[in-house]
Amino acid sequence: MAMLLVPGRAEAAGVPLVYNSGDHFFATGPLPAPLDKDAELAGFEAGYLCQVKGVMWSYFSVSDCKPVAFKGDTYVDGPEVVKALSAKYTESDMQRGIWGRFGWMGFAALVVIGGVLWLKEKIKGTSDEADEAA
Repeated sequence: MAMLLVPGRAEAAGVPLVYNSGDHFFATGPLPAPLDKDAELAGFEAGYLCQVKGVMWSYFSVSDCKPVAFKGDTYVDGPEVVKALSAKYTESDMQRGIWGRFGWMGFAALVVIGGVLWLKEKIKGTSDEADEAA
């Protein structure tokens, strides 16, 4: 039985921020022959089951991937399935999309920019402090 990603939720300055971790399926394409003719695998598609960590469904860590045939919450990872899928698809074939691959970098950039602005304010002082001194 597969465990699917159940996002956690954290609050940061009143803004909801979803942290994702756990198992996630990434599709790679249709099942290759002879798996596509197997009645037990009807409706399944080829993909990888990976451990993920990320923010707002953009994953900065995708690891421990294994080839599986999956449909909904269930997957099959028997030796014959793994062999057929490994021969047809690699991890680079996983359909992650632009946001899934690089969206977390936008959040990281916002954190860095916020840190730089905060540090600049602490070093230079605020305009309120300058007004009070005058």
